[in-house]
Amino acid sequence: MRRARLVFVTQVMDPTDPVLGFTVGWIRALASRCDRLTVIANEVRRVPDDLEARVVSLGKEQGAPPWRRFAAYLAHLQRTLVNDRPDALFAHMCPRYLNAAAPLLSLHGVAGVLWFAHPRDSRALRIAERASALVLTSLPGAFPFSSRKVRIIGQGIDMAAFCGIYPPVPHDGLDLLALGRLSPVKGLHTIIAAASKLRADDLPVRLRIVGPATTSQEEAYAQRLRRLAAETDGWVSIESPVPAPEVPRVLAEADVLVNGTRAGSGDKVVLEAMAAGRLAVWSNPCFDGLAEGLPMRLRYREGDATDLAEVLRGIWKAPVAVRAQTAEELRARVREGHSLDGWADRVVDVIGKLAVE
Repeated sequence: MRRARLVFVTQVMDPTDPVLGFTVGWIRALASRCDRLTVIANEVRRVPDDLEARVVSLGKEQGAPPWRRFAAYLAHLQRTLVNDRPDALFAHMCPRYLNAAAPLLSLHGVAGVLWFAHPRDSRALRIAERASALVLTSLPGAFPFSSRKVRIIGQGIDMAAFCGIYPPVPHDGLDLLALGRLSPVKGLHTIIAAASKLRADDLPVRLRIVGPATTSQEEAYAQRLRRLAAETDGWVSIESPVPAPEVPRVLAEADVLVNGTRAGSGDKVVLEAMAAGRLAVWSNPCFDGLAEGLPMRLRYREGDATDLAEVLRGIWKAPVAVRAQTAEELRARVREGHSLDGWADRVVDVIGKLAVE
């Protein structure tokens, strides 16, 4: 029986990239389930030697201008559609690439499938939703508008990468971690303000903020965060991003991950923290289903430093055994609904159903 053939389109191919390095794990999992997998990336920095996929670069790493990358994309895609006869094109977080491909996909009778999990709505996204056969996303509410095409399939967390991380050692204080882009949508200033309230109440918390600033807006926000950190006498640190393979180590060094990403985006680092056996606190209701029936509150009101401080105080006061049991239950729930293997199975399943329709 023929297995799926797939074209995977993404922005960056680099297993060490702090933002998109995880997609290499996705590609590896899909490749093991496909007869043929072609990856078209805007920028290719490094390809693992054992990756069982054909990888094509559009040339950004060599300085190719946008018009040349666009032409290369259409040329590579046309050849792939003719030679490989794929079942679908799977566009990861790049609606414009699906839109550009739509005429060719229609000509060759190939389905377009969009992965999108972010609160940012746009005209390009609206067009891509109409042009796609299906839209896949990670969590309820992770796609910014209602559509009958949306399918919720989980995030695709590589559980093996987070195994062997021991529970945090009890100590006098809470080591908090905020991990990800230094963007205003991450609510990092609220996290600093909440930690300040706890310090004022003599609760010894420390906060590490680790991540890149990838745009001029993010760099301006990072400067604001550095000024706030400079007023804290060292208990807040703003640190450089780490390569994707280092994320498990950074999570292992924390007691609690705090995530203030604006509602509408299923920030995968929350699930990675749970996979690592760490408590996670969030403001985004997307994750609420994972917290049902737990003995402590984990969500705070978006932008509300006082409420976040109360949630963290509740964790601090909880018995160590309750913390450990809650963390283990969260790990089990991520394994059930968001494991990489389960995610890849669901992607291939929905594409296989499209192929026979």
